[in-house]
Amino acid sequence: MAKLIPALLMAATLLAGHRAYAETPPLRIGVNFERTGSISSYGLHALVSAQIAADEINKAGGINGAPIELVIEDNKSSPEQSVIATRNLADKNVLAMLGPVTTAVVRTAFPAANRAEMPAISPGSGAPGIGAQNRPWGFRDAAIDQLIIGDVIGLIHKAYPNATKVVIALDPKDPYQSFLSKNVAPPLLAQNGMVVVNQGALIEIPVDVTDFSVFVTRIKALEPDVILAGIAHEALAGFLKEANRQKLTVPMFSGLGSITDAVADAAKGVHIFAGQPFDPHSDDPKVVAFVKAFRERSERDLPGQYSNPIYADAGAYEGLYMLAAAMREGGITAATPVKEARIKIRDFLATLKGFPGLGNSIDINKDGDAIKKTIVFATQDGAWVRQ
Repeated sequence: MAKLIPALLMAATLLAGHRAYAETPPLRIGVNFERTGSISSYGLHALVSAQIAADEINKAGGINGAPIELVIEDNKSSPEQSVIATRNLADKNVLAMLGPVTTAVVRTAFPAANRAEMPAISPGSGAPGIGAQNRPWGFRDAAIDQLIIGDVIGLIHKAYPNATKVVIALDPKDPYQSFLSKNVAPPLLAQNGMVVVNQGALIEIPVDVTDFSVFVTRIKALEPDVILAGIAHEALAGFLKEANRQKLTVPMFSGLGSITDAVADAAKGVHIFAGQPFDPHSDDPKVVAFVKAFRERSERDLPGQYSNPIYADAGAYEGLYMLAAAMREGGITAATPVKEARIKIRDFLATLKGFPGLGNSIDINKDGDAIKKTIVFATQDGAWVRQ
């Protein structure tokens, strides 16, 4: 019986410690993601990543003795609703906001976060200029699209040196795809000796299209050497299936967010190039563990959707860890005044250098944008292959 007393005391101590941790007021982080609406796939998957990170952080003891709590708002894939979601989170006194994921809704959410003086990190927005326009509270843990597309186009030029004629097709209502197709890509193509042959009449593919035959037929008539498919990953898979049916197999490239298994499977005989600052096939132990957890949760919670994480999913996971590091460094607890906590988080993010991400190192530049190494992929035999 005497031998049991130390063990019982230890068990009681541990139980008391767990109870005290569970009863400690949480550090609340807002999540403003696209959970419903036309681009909800991005937000739903990014939320999986954020929840994985929160669970890991809490399992490891939380931040300064307190657990993290995610306060979730659905921006409904709407620029207007993203402003409401941002205001709601600010009113709930969250210490910072993760999201939105896409440029279309970041454009309105970030100014609202600035007005509320609340730090915000987008894990997916990559259009140039967004970070610079939203100083000092807006940050992005994606990558600068201009650098990624420049690397992609350079690789296409190297692989197809005689390619000169480019045709652009895009979703005209998607601000990211529109800016990519009209502003970012054309000058980079010109630098590599390529010209957009339909510059004055870009082929517009509405987001709700399911029959791509007429669009592929129009593109084919222009006899392109290369195609820029400025459409989201769900539509891109359908577009590629129709391109294969009509034997339009010239090389293509696309923007951020297209590196999914469904796109690779649909590509078949088409070589489509894309870049992102994350390699889900890396043998880095942190990446391996994250991909495993992401696949398990995605297959359970989002059946029928992609389960191999893309760059924005990695960005959501990294973004929450960046916020955790900021709170830990600033000694932030539930007793810290919200305004003070937000300033400490903002200042930490603004000077972030060498932060260990998922298979990369993250620096934040003067515009609040992450600097990460570009990884270019191309489809081959139904899979994305690192180039």
